[in-house]
Amino acid sequence: MTDQKIEVGTIVHHPKRPAWGPAKALAVGAGGNVTLYFRDLEEAKPNDAVKTISTSVIGLEIAEDQADFMLDNLPVFDNGKFKGLRKPRLSLDQAVQAFIDKQAAAFDNPKYIEEQRAPKLKAHEMWVEILGEGQGADLLDAGDVAEVRKRLLKIDAKLDLLSPQEKAVLKRGLKSDEAEQFLRALMGVAAEPQVEQSAFQKLIDAVDLVMEKEPGSRSTNWPVLTQFPFIADPEHHIEFKPAVVQKCAARLNFDLRYSATPNWWGYERLLQLARALQTRLESIGAKDLIDVHWFMQVIATV
Repeated sequence: MTDQKIEVGTIVHHPKRPAWGPAKALAVGAGGNVTLYFRDLEEAKPNDAVKTISTSVIGLEIAEDQADFMLDNLPVFDNGKFKGLRKPRLSLDQAVQAFIDKQAAAFDNPKYIEEQRAPKLKAHEMWVEILGEGQGADLLDAGDVAEVRKRLLKIDAKLDLLSPQEKAVLKRGLKSDEAEQFLRALMGVAAEPQVEQSAFQKLIDAVDLVMEKEPGSRSTNWPVLTQFPFIADPEHHIEFKPAVVQKCAARLNFDLRYSATPNWWGYERLLQLARALQTRLESIGAKDLIDVHWFMQVIATV
């Protein structure tokens, strides 16, 4: 398709550089010059994947599919570069290779399985055994908030997803008058076969009431909010660890639109990224969002 006009946002292909993958038009200048970002072009330094091409010299081909997950979620581009890009971005292929380079045998790595995957799976199995299949909701309906709190903290004790400070905030919150509201919202999210905005928003509201931080603290409720949904259903949920997800998203040049205040749209964007990564990682053995969670942690460090 070459007879359509290229505008900002148009996705095109370079006919002589197929390995660069699809590109998004970031700016259209005079004389047929188009500034493009190529999704799969490997970078040696930040913004190497940004190229300005004269359409009078190169006949760019407009892609039939004008939707691309990575190209549709780019950070702000201003004055010829992406804002906040401090390291060369990693294409998905580069990210996978970087992961394999640091993680021999990928998701079959024995150390990863023992130290990362197995503990989360055991915690998930414990959730199913002591709170799953409506047990938590039934206990709450019977007025036994204390027993649900006890079982939840038993699961938390098996995990190292929260910092000591976050664990302390959780314990205090579960003793508050609003604890039942939080627990009911949590059981509602855990019971959903898919992630639903309305149920998740109730959990956000409940966490804001229950998890009171120390005065002057700069911490966020994201980890406390997302730890238990992740453990209850690692097929559909993932833990939101702000430092990790921001660094990983930045390496992939994905605009997470992060806010320290938990909100549905921020979580939805993280899930979208996680699911896209899971699809790409299935070829090297990724099974669920536990594996994606670890991949993001590794990529955040490269």
